[in-house]
Amino acid sequence: MPVCGISSCQTETGEGLSNLDYAYIAAEPGKSPLAPATMNCSAPDTGNMEVLERVGTHEQKEQWLKPLLAGEIRSAVAMTKPNLASSDARNISTSAVLRNGEWVINGEKY
Repeated sequence: MPVCGISSCQTETGEGLSNLDYAYIAAEPGKSPLAPATMNCSAPDTGNMEVLERVGTHEQKEQWLKPLLAGEIRSAVAMTKPNLASSDARNISTSAVLRNGEWVINGEKY
């Protein structure tokens, strides 16, 4: 099942392309306003597919990745934070610190 959104493909999800190979292919849909939607490689779906493929559990892949790959659902990204008037990801004030083998996340989301 080749998918435009997987940049570091594995046999199960793509054709084994390197990041450089994928870069040439990914640039082509950007030349058309219709191509990303028709080829199922629109943002933020492609990035979310990559995250799920790389670090998702089997259950998360079954529930979310498979329907995303099939174009049955769409995904989203939310970055709303209190006291920040920007959608620029560099302004995120939440931090994650590894302490005693566990991640401690300090921040607030709306």
